[in-house]
Amino acid sequence: MHDALHVTGWEFVAIAVVVFAGALLQGIIGFGMVIAAFPTIVFVEPELLPQTMLVVSTPMVLRMVWRYRGDVRWREVGWFLTGRPVGLVAAAFVVGWASTRTSTLAAGASVLVAIALSLFAPPVPRTRLNLAIGGSLSSLFGTAVAIGGPPVGLLYQHDKGDELRATVSAIMLLGAPLGLTVLALGGQFDLTDLRTGAALSPFALAGVSLAPRVAPRFDERLRPLILGVCAVAALGAMARVV
Repeated sequence: MHDALHVTGWEFVAIAVVVFAGALLQGIIGFGMVIAAFPTIVFVEPELLPQTMLVVSTPMVLRMVWRYRGDVRWREVGWFLTGRPVGLVAAAFVVGWASTRTSTLAAGASVLVAIALSLFAPPVPRTRLNLAIGGSLSSLFGTAVAIGGPPVGLLYQHDKGDELRATVSAIMLLGAPLGLTVLALGGQFDLTDLRTGAALSPFALAGVSLAPRVAPRFDERLRPLILGVCAVAALGAMARVV
């Protein structure tokens, strides 16, 4: 019989705190909740990754999409989502067959390569093909290792603050149900995941609701923030399995 929640007592409090902090970060740069919470979650209860965190993030990104709804680039979101099926199929294979170590190292290395390219190359044009490729990589990493934000953030790193937060949130909102469906079909998602995610969601909503008060202070520094968060995510994930 499944427990009511994956975490209780001090463990729940610890996860709630990092979820709040991560949601505040996501409200500022458009993604980053799982990245910020990743080290604590891995230490306290790895079973929360990725399925429970997908549940936690859904109402949070819905809140962000509604707040910035006038700035969402829906056409780009649509092309981004066309690449998700390929990533989801690959993620299903990775979850079922590849080792956690292999998939995590591959994801981390890919993000680091993308960061290096972004530092020395001109901005990546958001063509239909590039958006679709970004969608595939985001859904692959997000479903397999719970870090789907960096591929999206790297595509939008040169955008204005509200446009970045709006479009990235819309992409994540529409992609989360697909990721959860794949996990459920693979037997990786159950009612305990759902209940735990629902219990942690208010803390994510609190963090993202606070973000508009501080986000404007960071709008001129979004690009280095995004690249820094992506690098920390990649190195942290890789360090976990090395």
